[in-house]
Amino acid sequence: FGVSDSMESAMRGSVTKILGRLGCGFVLTEKGDELFFGSYALDGIGIDDLEEGQPVEIEFYDPGIGPAAIKRVRREHSERDQARCT
Repeated sequence: FGVSDSMESAMRGSVTKILGRLGCGFVLTEKGDELFFGSYALDGIGIDDLEEGQPVEIEFYDPGIGPAAIKRVRREHSERDQARCT
């Protein structure tokens, strides 16, 4: 039940619902789990920058009991985006 039993993971997903007034939303992971995120987890984007269906990269904390909590949500970078940076 301690922190050592928990896992942090990163994966891709897509935004399924945005509750802009509340500053939160949900992401469907590539494994089929729908996870909640709050505006505190947004990295380099604002809640108004997101659209339903938009692909994102997420980092989340899975305590092993109960639902996982998203720690970070950021835009998914395409290969084209990465090529512009080089």
